Amino acid sequence: MNNAAFWRAVLQRLDAGSPLFVALVVANTRGSPGTFGARILIDADGNTLGTIGGGIMEANLIRAARDGLRAGKVAPPSLERLEHRNKPGTAHPSGLICAGEQTNLHCWLKPDRDATTIRAFCAALAADNGMPATLQIDADGLRVVTGDDAGAGMRVLHEGARWCYRESSVNPARLVIVGGGHCGKALARLAADVGYHVEVFDTRADALGSDAEWPTDVRRHRLADYVDLPARLCWPALTTVAVMTAAITQDIAALAALADVGLRWLGVMGSAAKIHEIRAQLAARGIAQARIDAIHGPIGLPMKSDTPPEIAVSIMAQLLANRRAMR
Repeated sequence: MNNAAFWRAVLQRLDAGSPLFVALVVANTRGSPGTFGARILIDADGNTLGTIGGGIMEANLIRAARDGLRAGKVAPPSLERLEHRNKPGTAHPSGLICAGEQTNLHCWLKPDRDATTIRAFCAALAADNGMPATLQIDADGLRVVTGDDAGAGMRVLHEGARWCYRESSVNPARLVIVGGGHCGKALARLAADVGYHVEVFDTRADALGSDAEWPTDVRRHRLADYVDLPARLCWPALTTVAVMTAAITQDIAALAALADVGLRWLGVMGSAAKIHEIRAQLAARGIAQARIDAIHGPIGLPMKSDTPPEIAVSIMAQLLANRRAMR
């Protein structure tokens, strides 16, 4: 689930008149089960969406949030630091013993007070172009501000005792899949599940299929020709591209169009022999050798993957490892 889907779910419940408790993990150290960007919403019945790490820590949070919502609790946003260790002198024990620490941002949301703000942020998330918007949360509440914040992602800023959490409407984890075949569909599902903004491009209408075949948040685009692809990328410097079309000629056309765009990462699926031929064909087209050398291929971890879901897992594992290495 990506952040856009999470905030849409928050807005849906607020529009239905339900107060909510939302917790966001805004900092963590190694070993913490709750990692930066994780989030959970909780309603007055104890129903949840998402997670901040699970275990007794999350169970206690759900119970406290449910009871507070039922009692009509009103409180400003606040930060809570938790330590996952069972040792004498632990100042802020979470109940877990897995090591590490995390800081959670707690928000008590009211329909009449917060729905308008969340709606504005959801609109910016849906647009995903033009001037980004930022959801800003501090001890005074929630608001949306506009500004050139592309790629800023999520962060907490401190100024003395004051703090401020900011979340950009531009998801910095962006994946473009060129080719909507079986492997493309499998990779799109997996990438959407782990929080990527996913877009799929193909020249074949049948490959893009119907809405029922794709996750809700995966955007699909038909192109007349792959030469048009660069103009359709909103934030190329943030974007990872995986090329996996139905034919080597189409792979080459897409790679040639993208070679000079300045992408975050560019790779192509195929055997070693296929990749060798692709590189030769790109050189014959006059693509600079440095650009060709920057293309990753074959993409995916070497795990004897054969089926589309297995291939998707191998590619996604590589992309996640690269994403964390580039932070």
